[in-house]
Amino acid sequence: MTFKNILVPYDGSNSSLRAFNKAVEVAKQHDSHIRVISCLDISNLGGWYVDKRINKDIMRKAKKITEELFSKLENIAKKNSVSIEFKIIESSNTIKSIISVTKSKNIDLVIMGSSGRGNFDKILLGSVSNGVMQKAKCPVLIIK
Repeated sequence: MTFKNILVPYDGSNSSLRAFNKAVEVAKQHDSHIRVISCLDISNLGGWYVDKRINKDIMRKAKKITEELFSKLENIAKKNSVSIEFKIIESSNTIKSIISVTKSKNIDLVIMGSSGRGNFDKILLGSVSNGVMQKAKCPVLIIK
């Protein structure tokens, strides 16, 4: 089995960094392309009573931080001669967004951390990694 298109959901956690490093290793072995996505949760920006301009400012800052993290990942990929691209997705459902990318981009393998920056860590798996594992049609490698 070859993995030409690898998806790495990235949230800046140590677990997602380990998953990215594993993806680089697999990509080198299979001459694969890595697609890194970060889903920014738009449902957690505040209630109806919060000024919408504040929400836009929060999202703008979150995107800037994410782009800075992506820059570090890009350096790792370049050092390893691995093809890579990045995308930031504004989403109210991270699992659905990840599954949608696996379908639309013909992803052969998802490599993700076992737990990340979700509301709370589950005992065995984070809720996002568990949801993706259950719903993805391609193999999912979960890194602890």
